Amino acid sequence: MSRIEHHPNEETLLSYAAGALPAGLALVVGCHLQYCPECRVSVNAGEALGADLMVTLAPKALSARARASVLEQLDNNISEGMIACPVAVQQQGCEPDAPNPEAIPRLLHRFLQQDSFDALPWKKTIAPGLKQIVLNCGEGDVRLLRIAAGKRMPVHSHHGSELTLILRGGYSDNLGKFNAGDVADLDASVEHQPVADSDEDCICLAGMDAPLAFRGWLARLIQPLVGM
Repeated sequence: MSRIEHHPNEETLLSYAAGALPAGLALVVGCHLQYCPECRVSVNAGEALGADLMVTLAPKALSARARASVLEQLDNNISEGMIACPVAVQQQGCEPDAPNPEAIPRLLHRFLQQDSFDALPWKKTIAPGLKQIVLNCGEGDVRLLRIAAGKRMPVHSHHGSELTLILRGGYSDNLGKFNAGDVADLDASVEHQPVADSDEDCICLAGMDAPLAFRGWLARLIQPLVGM
């Protein structure tokens, strides 16, 4: 497994630490943190900074109703039990995993309830060589994509932000070579065409806060059918 070369940018990691990312984008970052100790350090630093800022705020008394609500939520969380690595995947003492070409990340396992990418119910799209599974995170657009070996995605840019985490295989585009564990952190200024490696399918997790912008009349025609 090659070393992780591409990471979310610092602004994205700070937004994640502050809880400001849309849920779909946060899911991608959280899965990346399972593999990347370097980004875990950045997120922990952002959380520590936020905690320091909180300490400087003047305290404000809770109303009796608000206090009762907070205590009730705490009681519910305790009764339901705590998992070893929560969604943020950034607690100290919870060691990151090496990217595994067969295993589904723990965070995704909650949505998919499968232990292997090949066991998932992949849905074919109109685009040749492209399959997907749409995930419902309640905020943002997030989906698993499977690009057949050697196939190209349509050329596209972005109306908003896109985070793509490579989970198996890899792809290349004008930004470089992306392998398992790498993240492409893209905005509206980027136009690219990922091409999957020729030796195996590329499986990635993509989160977006706005639809893609495809180039060409055919790609734009099929965009509503693909749903991206």
